[in-house]
Amino acid sequence: MRAVLVFAAVALPAFAQPTAQEVLAGARAALGGSKLEAVQSLAIWGPDRHATQSAMLELSIDLSGKFLKELTTYSNGGEVQRVGSEGSTAGGMPGDDGGPALVAGTAESLNGDHYWIRTASGQSKNDDALQPASAARKRTFTDIFARFSLAFTLSAPANFPVSFVYGGRAETPSGLADALDGIGPGDFSVRLFIDQKTHMPLMMNYRDGGRDIQLWLKEYKPEGGVLFPHVITWVADGSLMEEFQVQRFKINPKFRPEKFGR
Repeated sequence: MRAVLVFAAVALPAFAQPTAQEVLAGARAALGGSKLEAVQSLAIWGPDRHATQSAMLELSIDLSGKFLKELTTYSNGGEVQRVGSEGSTAGGMPGDDGGPALVAGTAESLNGDHYWIRTASGQSKNDDALQPASAARKRTFTDIFARFSLAFTLSAPANFPVSFVYGGRAETPSGLADALDGIGPGDFSVRLFIDQKTHMPLMMNYRDGGRDIQLWLKEYKPEGGVLFPHVITWVADGSLMEEFQVQRFKINPKFRPEKFGR
C-alpha cells in the first residue's frame, strides 16, 4: 500500500511568522490546556499492525525519563504470554475471556540512562556491558521514547530536552500547517506539523537511516479532558509501514518502581 502525501512549502514575510513557542502554546491549549500540562505519565494499550504482523502494543510513559514498550504478537495456538520486567507470564488476553491466542514478544525499557531489552526467548541485554550494537539500539530507543512523548503530550522527557524553532508553513491535504523543527541530544531531529485552523498536531517527519518517515497522528478523542490521537501510522518513503490503534489510555498512573527495572 502506498500513501504518497506531499507538503508544499508556503513563503511568508518574516514579520508574519509566529514563533515556535506561540504555535506550541496554541496546540497545547487546543489539546487540553492545563489538563494536558498536568499529564506526567501515561499507560497506553491497543492493537498494532506492522507489515503482515499483528500484535498488541503497550506503552508505559513517564515523562521524568522512564519508558517501557511491550509488544505481544499473535499466534495460532496456546495462551497469552506477556513479556514484562519480571519475565514471561501466562494468562488470558487482557480484557477478554477468549479470542486469538498470543505468544510472547519483546519488552524494552529505559529508566533514566539504564536500558534493557528482553526478547521472546527470555534473553536480556542491558547497558551494564554494552556492545556497539546495543549502544546503537539504546540511542534508537531513546529517540522512540522522545517521539512517543511528543506525539501524546507535546512534551519531551525531562532528561531528553527538545527545542523547537519555527520552520515555515506548508500546504497539507486539510489546509495550511505550521512546521516546527525540533532538535534534541545527539542527532535527534523531527519536523512537527500543526494544523493552522484546529491547532492539532498532524504529523511528525524524521529520518530513519536512509528512509524518510512520516508519523501521522489521527482520530483525536477526549480522555480525561485531554484530546489524544487514537490512531498513529508510520509511512516510510510513501508506503504504509505500521499502524497503532489505541484502545485504552490511563492518565497519570502510579507505576511501580520495579516496572522499569529488570
